[in-house]
Amino acid sequence: MKPLLEKLFQRRLLFVAGKGGVGKTTTACALALIASQLGKRTLLTEVDGAGRAAYLLGVEPAPIGLPRRAGPLLSVMSVEGGAALAEYLEIILPVKRVLQAVFASRIYKYFVAAAPGLKELLTIGKIWYEAERLEESGGQRLWDLVIVDAPATGHSLQYLRMPHAAHQAFGGGLVGRESKRIVDLLVDPRVTAVNLVTTAEEMPVNETLEMYEQIRDELHMPLGILFLNRMHYATFEAKQVDNLERKLAKLHDARERAIATEVMNRGREEAGWTAINHRYSQRLASEVRMPRIEVPFVFAEEFGLKEVHAVVAAIVRDSAGSTRRGAVHGRA
Repeated sequence: MKPLLEKLFQRRLLFVAGKGGVGKTTTACALALIASQLGKRTLLTEVDGAGRAAYLLGVEPAPIGLPRRAGPLLSVMSVEGGAALAEYLEIILPVKRVLQAVFASRIYKYFVAAAPGLKELLTIGKIWYEAERLEESGGQRLWDLVIVDAPATGHSLQYLRMPHAAHQAFGGGLVGRESKRIVDLLVDPRVTAVNLVTTAEEMPVNETLEMYEQIRDELHMPLGILFLNRMHYATFEAKQVDNLERKLAKLHDARERAIATEVMNRGREEAGWTAINHRYSQRLASEVRMPRIEVPFVFAEEFGLKEVHAVVAAIVRDSAGSTRRGAVHGRA
């Protein structure tokens, strides 16, 4: 395994964040597969509870808060604040009848639904618990690595801010002390890294720059790798396609001309995306001080485990700096 990924996997807690729809979950799944193949006991957590990571890894999602085995050393889990609070109460209230009375009360339901920031704090608390969790038999950690498939940009920042906010609000009380322990883990560069995923287009890049600055300057969290997803690498320009199109008039067969026209259209589209990707990739290079890995566009009507493995291969190749640009095409 190459130094860039080796260094990343020396940490125990990796966040994978970015704008919605840029391939965060696919990237998180790919990193989890690579880490588990390296012999690390890996837990992939997803925050929105949709179970998409489990489906991408080829398994059915488990109930929220419980791990589902997706490989010899890989498990996947959905995390949600309300379920995390229920799990915590089960630990401190061992009497089932009392616990059921608490869960059934309207006040409890209202409190969980309405308390500002509570779900975000408890969700990060659950992730912290899994990162620090020990095996029942002894002092060894249950997981070597916890990877978090974070929500979209704004919501991710809201989650990551909550431990800081709770520590400032509650000071030296129990909640304040527990929040401080979470903050200490989040800002420790030996343990944690926030990885950003984006596509090289205007809006995703704008959101990536905003998130990069807030994580670095406001939250003071350590940054990992910038993943540029769905990159296009056409080896020709649009004007070359135009030159070829002028020769279509020489084709007398209507069917052949129609097929050739569609090929020209796709070629022009590919050249256009390559130019856009290059422009915004250059902008990221000038404004983001993070090591980067590029993932080519992977063509598939529907994404599954096979396509995630294609992304795994692309990440490993590019981390070594030996990616053959344009070898894989399509959407991740």
